[in-house]
Amino acid sequence: MTPPGPRQTEWQALSDEAQVALSQHAMRRAALIIADQAQLFAVQFSSGVLQDRGAADALALFATLLRETSVECLTQAGHA
Repeated sequence: MTPPGPRQTEWQALSDEAQVALSQHAMRRAALIIADQAQLFAVQFSSGVLQDRGAADALALFATLLRETSVECLTQAGHA
């Protein structure tokens, strides 16, 4: 019989390197999804689907910044 106490999750069973790699991949994917959504809004503002009050250029810039910085900022900087 297993003694009572905290149980190890599947995440905790992964090596530190695997946890870091998966976390970085998830953050990159999240940044790219947000960038895609910002770009979609920019297109909708530009095409008149949504009322534009100067947001299209700002969203396009935001999308570009997310894409560019997600690659550079989310690379492995060392070992955990």
